[in-house]
Amino acid sequence: MTLIAYGTAINTALRNPKTKLEDLKALRGHATSLLKAQGDLKGALGKLEKEIKAREKTLTKKPAKKKKK
Repeated sequence: MTLIAYGTAINTALRNPKTKLEDLKALRGHATSLLKAQGDLKGALGKLEKEIKAREKTLTKKPAKKKKK
């Protein structure tokens, strides 16, 4: 059985009583590796959201450019 480690696949494997223990362990190993590779994804996403909001505020505060005559 080949399972890709993400929430839905993990939950599907857990709900299926026929999922073999070796497959659960392989899924755990794969998920652990992916999680480590992501670093602090939740923290990075939070910082990204703050930066986007700050830049959006900057765009809305810029005065309109005057046309040259």
